[in-house]
Amino acid sequence: MNELIQDHEALFRALFDHAGIGSAVILPDGRFVRVNPALCAMLGYSEKALLNTRLDALVSPDQWRRLEKLSAVIRADQSGHSQIPLECRHRSGETVRGQLSLSVLADKAGAARYYIVQIHDASSLIRTKTELEENRQRLRALSTVTFEAVFISIKGICIDANLTASTMFGVPRKALIGTYATDVIAPEYQSRVREKNLSGCESPYHAVAVRKDGTRFHVMIQGKTVLIGGREVRVTVVRDIDVQVTAEAALRENECHLRSLIESASNFVLFRLRHDPDNPCQPRQILISPSIGEMVDRTRVVDFQSWLNLIHPDDRDNLLAAGQGLLDSHRLDETVRIRGRSGNGWRWLHIISVAVTDETDDQLFFNGIILDITKEMDAAAALKAREKELKQRTESLSEVNTALEVLLRKREADRMEVEEKILANAKSLITPYLEKLKASRLDDRQQVYLNLVESNLDEIISPLTRRMSRHYLNFTPTEIQVANLVKAGKTTKEIAVILGLSTRTIEAVRYAIRRKLGIKKKRANLRSYLLSIDGDTLPAGGWTP
Repeated sequence: MNELIQDHEALFRALFDHAGIGSAVILPDGRFVRVNPALCAMLGYSEKALLNTRLDALVSPDQWRRLEKLSAVIRADQSGHSQIPLECRHRSGETVRGQLSLSVLADKAGAARYYIVQIHDASSLIRTKTELEENRQRLRALSTVTFEAVFISIKGICIDANLTASTMFGVPRKALIGTYATDVIAPEYQSRVREKNLSGCESPYHAVAVRKDGTRFHVMIQGKTVLIGGREVRVTVVRDIDVQVTAEAALRENECHLRSLIESASNFVLFRLRHDPDNPCQPRQILISPSIGEMVDRTRVVDFQSWLNLIHPDDRDNLLAAGQGLLDSHRLDETVRIRGRSGNGWRWLHIISVAVTDETDDQLFFNGIILDITKEMDAAAALKAREKELKQRTESLSEVNTALEVLLRKREADRMEVEEKILANAKSLITPYLEKLKASRLDDRQQVYLNLVESNLDEIISPLTRRMSRHYLNFTPTEIQVANLVKAGKTTKEIAVILGLSTRTIEAVRYAIRRKLGIKKKRANLRSYLLSIDGDTLPAGGWTP
């Protein structure tokens, strides 16, 4: 009998010590009587430390009271054991969550003598459940807020879809479940989508989808077959690319227009260069019109330096300075000469460029146009030469005209001087004697001859009299002589010497001339006035003394 008891104790001790579940024997007041290694490891205490500790010190007061109540229930119902959730404090201060199984060993009176406690550590399970729930929530949130429609299907039949799918196709989520994958695809693309699904294609492909209202739009579809719950399901992602396709179509159209413009360019060149920070004087060619071949020999232009070598020596420094200005002010506007295709002669080019920064990679580009303005420059040069020639001819004609005017004025002055002399001589040398003859006693025959002489003399001098200024007609011969000398710029003293008269006499004659001309009381210069009435000059701003 003793051997049997010893065998049972040995078996209990072996099961107790090597159990994977934390186990303990405690007194009703909470003191540990025996603990196994699993419980020590679970709570972070040594066996000795736990035996000096009470269970009620490791749990909350509420949970300890629940244990006492549970013990009473077990004893009353004689159910043997019961389980409750339990939270114990780990030695590190963290909470250990588990499931406690309680058995009561009663004495002969039915009172609790020992509690047999087994604690199953459920912390990892709880953490796993918590993480699983968090993952489910994250997956649900990701599925809800993603911009792509997500379908889960089995053999082409939808078993689940996200909110984006409902919004994208205008169909309630529940209505999508049970439909075929091709129900939302345009008829001409349904066979393609069906083939991709059956073949398990995982590469993205293009299709056209149809909304509930019949609106068609471009989509990009990508699917993958996975195992869920031991079953093969197809997870399909549908992305709306209608805006992208429309933009790409517009971009292709713009590229077509640009290519047509570049390839059909004549007398101008479009270009785009990329700035190289490591070699600022050698920008990289991105784009240049084929029409550059009309201006220069393309075989001789392989880089910027070879291009620069073709520039006229007098224009190279200006072009380099303008290039530096392009980096500083982001604009270039320069006219240069370049060696033509044949190698003979120079062509005029007008280069306009602006620097722009690519927002995607912050690179600097130079966009510009080169205009062949050789014809315009040649025409401008010819026009300038013609203007110069015309100016020279105009100046020559002006000089000739001035000379002719001087000659004409001189001739007119000479003519008037001769006419005045003739009239003066006639009045001073002939008329006085004719008057004396009239006063003498002439016979009839002599009177006839005298009348003929006067008539013929009047016939001779009458044209001269009509051409002379009316102001001179009542002048005496001396006054005419003095007036002519005044016009010639002679002073009173010089006139007196020339005519052999006194200066007082000349002053009296000058006074008489001013009186007969009506300028006696005017502050007018006599010489200027005499010249003006003969048409030799026209004073400006009134007469000056």
